[in-house]
Amino acid sequence: MIRRQLRNHGLWASASPFHAQLLAGRIRSILREKNHQCVSIHGVALARKGRGVLLTGPSGIGKTTAALAAAREECTWIADDLAVIRKVQDRLVLTGHPVIQKYVHTREAGIVPVGRVLPKSRTKKKAELACIIDVCRTGRERISRPVETRILEKCLPLVRVDIPRTGYLRRNLLSKAMQKMNEVG
Repeated sequence: MIRRQLRNHGLWASASPFHAQLLAGRIRSILREKNHQCVSIHGVALARKGRGVLLTGPSGIGKTTAALAAAREECTWIADDLAVIRKVQDRLVLTGHPVIQKYVHTREAGIVPVGRVLPKSRTKKKAELACIIDVCRTGRERISRPVETRILEKCLPLVRVDIPRTGYLRRNLLSKAMQKMNEVG
């Protein structure tokens, strides 16, 4: 009935299952992406050999724990929780949200400055995004072959890491996924 009344008056309407604040945030994000060539993604940002790696997946799956272990050894830390990707000329630059980039959330310590967890030499502000590693809970442990995905109209390799339903991303799985990324350059 409402749809018919709106149509009769030449009005457009849309419905969403999202809460108004969440919907407004998603709309702002889409506009920011289109207007400013920028997108924010829930994930952890690292650099390996100078190349940006974005870890995505649901909260509590072990992204931060595995990334911190990697940053202590072979990677450098960029950001936790909210990664920002900006298109600069023809490159995608990976960084963190400026308000929270200097912080990390760990189970042991809660939200603390990154400097309390990692030495400054193991952190950096940004890197050119080279790949995405997406972590999912499934029935078994598996690392997919790289596939192509698009962010801000640019193609990037993506590796999916499947972990058991009750498991967490472990440092060795992250390392194997990063090695798979090396196979594609």
